[in-house]
Amino acid sequence: MRQKERIPQLDIFRAIAIFAVLAIHATSRTLSETLDTGMFHPFLFINKFSQFAVPSFVFLSGFVLFYNYIDRPLSGKTLGKFYSRRLIYIIVPYFVFSLLYFILKMTAGYTWNMPLEDMAAKLWKYLWTGTAYTHLYYIIIIIQFYVLFPLMLWCLQKARKLAAWAPVLGLALQWGFVLLNKYMTNNGYWQLSKGSLSITYFSYFLLGAAVAVYYSSLKKWLIPSREGWKSGRGGVWIALWLLWAAAGVIHVQLWFNNYTRKTVINSLWYEGFSNLHALLSCLVLLQLSFLLYGAGRSLLTRMLISVGACSFGIYLVHPAVLFFYRKIPFHGGSLAYTAAIAGGFLAALLLSWVVVAVAFRYIKPAWILFGSAPQKPKSKAAV
Repeated sequence: MRQKERIPQLDIFRAIAIFAVLAIHATSRTLSETLDTGMFHPFLFINKFSQFAVPSFVFLSGFVLFYNYIDRPLSGKTLGKFYSRRLIYIIVPYFVFSLLYFILKMTAGYTWNMPLEDMAAKLWKYLWTGTAYTHLYYIIIIIQFYVLFPLMLWCLQKARKLAAWAPVLGLALQWGFVLLNKYMTNNGYWQLSKGSLSITYFSYFLLGAAVAVYYSSLKKWLIPSREGWKSGRGGVWIALWLLWAAAGVIHVQLWFNNYTRKTVINSLWYEGFSNLHALLSCLVLLQLSFLLYGAGRSLLTRMLISVGACSFGIYLVHPAVLFFYRKIPFHGGSLAYTAAIAGGFLAALLLSWVVVAVAFRYIKPAWILFGSAPQKPKSKAAV
């Protein structure tokens, strides 16, 4: 069966999501460094409002996988090609960067005198838990979804109408685990790092699956257009964006009260508004991607598409850039501090982007480090 044509707007989606990742990591230290100052709330807003980053990537993974495979026969050949591509373009770069960040941490911590067997055990633990560096847990989550994907695909191919209920099922499974984990943890039965388990992201992945399966009929609702405004869909879009902004602001305010007033509330409120904001973000980012793509190919569009196409490599590289950037001593007041944080964001983005883009352009085996190379734009792309 002929492969579906690529949707170029999804690279803009990836670009926006990677901007959010960089915003989170660039401001990670500001929450402790600016507490009890006038700068705290703006930095908290940037950090917490951007928490949709990883859920958005999970949503996009679900969308792309089901968009490309929902109409393909689930054969051994299809699965073999699916897993071989993931091994080459996801797992190999993950292992390489896990090793590189392991070396960085060992060097920074002056721990090379550790016994060899302890060092090997530490590296092995890093590899299977995604903890060689703070951001690599995402790859472990995605690998879990790759393992589960054939079963999910089989279910939706056997009962296509089940896709309409996929987001609800995802929410039920995700929140069932959240509640169970809260009970089990509070009663001392286990201590899980639930952020590294795919079940805590099921609502996003299955929302992506549902949108992919019904994409052809949902386009008129998902893609803002003049015709849509004239037919009355504009009101739905405005409501979506307002609800998205409100959910994000409330989530930020909950954290602000917790940090500044030591307000104690049930943790499920944080979980709930975070989940709501991230789910709405998936749809808002999809709309924003089509709006930014527009009808032409402006410089901004080309830059965003390039960033999005390099986003996996940027994701892998940028923490190293921030690590060395933070070695630079900065002095001054609040303005200088803000400039230093903004500089970290720009350095992490621009240096990572240049490294990945240049590698893909001039180094043939760049896939070993950064995954699949960006696809060359086609003359006519699907929308």
